[in-house]
Amino acid sequence: MILIDLLEGASSQRRDRIIHHEAGHFLVAYLLEIPISRYALSTWEAFKQGYSAQGGVRFDDQKLAAQLHRGVISEQLIERYCIVWMAGIAAEDIVYGNAEGGAEYRTKITLLLTQLKRSTESKLKQSWASLQARSLIENHQSAYQALVMAMTQRVSVFDCYQVIQQHFSGH
Repeated sequence: MILIDLLEGASSQRRDRIIHHEAGHFLVAYLLEIPISRYALSTWEAFKQGYSAQGGVRFDDQKLAAQLHRGVISEQLIERYCIVWMAGIAAEDIVYGNAEGGAEYRTKITLLLTQLKRSTESKLKQSWASLQARSLIENHQSAYQALVMAMTQRVSVFDCYQVIQQHFSGH
């Protein structure tokens, strides 16, 4: 997987698409108050951070895990995570007119709703969440673009937060 990632990552167009995708997740998670623990823009970066999976934005999922463990999850939390999961797809669609990544997030939504015995809602929830994510990104376009630049430079999560906050305080 790392070798494939390195070979595919050689394309600057592919790297740019990944950064835009992950910046969508990051910005929307920030806006919906889902804490971000780290991000990696390639499998190699994730491996260096101690993860065996592909790159991406890693969330602090303690609240979600605790509610799932109890078997009761709030509708608000379901909606927030669905929006965040669809945000990468929405970001790619905004910037490139289509999305190449994101199938795993559609699967997450389907699995979550199936676990909650609401599998018939999956397609509708994905569409709704995608529209919500798109709206958030479009309404915060300057913060999104600044975040893309920051993530391109691989700044820390804290510094990414600072970049976003600067665009809300009018700097």
